[in-house]
Amino acid sequence: MSVGAFKQDGFGWRIDLLRQRISEYIEFKFSQLELDVPELSFLKSELLWQIVKFLLWSIIAILLVWISWQIWLLVRIYLRRWQKQKRPIESTITTKSTTKLSVAEWVARAQEYSQQGDYRQGIFCLYQAMLHLLNDREIIARQSSRTDEEYRRSLQNLQLPQLQPYELLLSIHQRLCFSSAEASKSLFEQCLQAYREIETT
Repeated sequence: MSVGAFKQDGFGWRIDLLRQRISEYIEFKFSQLELDVPELSFLKSELLWQIVKFLLWSIIAILLVWISWQIWLLVRIYLRRWQKQKRPIESTITTKSTTKLSVAEWVARAQEYSQQGDYRQGIFCLYQAMLHLLNDREIIARQSSRTDEEYRRSLQNLQLPQLQPYELLLSIHQRLCFSSAEASKSLFEQCLQAYREIETT
């Protein structure tokens, strides 16, 4: 190996260079003061520099863990918001409360939600009122396992004279549950009109 062929780069080489420069600087300063230079052999100790390296890497690792944790906390907030937006509207009202409310209470809730500007929940309440009305009139028994499509097929099989209001409420409810469609005041008004038609027939 030639004289200039040894490695002159890398973390270890830079630490050794730093150690050498510190000890030379201290010796230089003491030589200017014309004092006896204290023994600096501790700076040449390999164990000391291994400890310094270990501490530096430990600090870097701790910083990386802390930064990762902070990023996770931020991402978790956005994930929760995203999950709330994707959650079907039925999950906001518990199953217990749906069985206890009467048709009139569902309609009253729908009106309250529409006044608050929450048209999505208002439409859901009108949908629940329609299902309870079908159950109370003994047209179709209310079952939580039934889908909108099953209700639609059952209504078509019964050949009701005015099927259009039922289909409107069912299709809007299905669209709001399984897409990112927004509920507006005009959509709520359409659903309310359809429900009134169902109520009077």
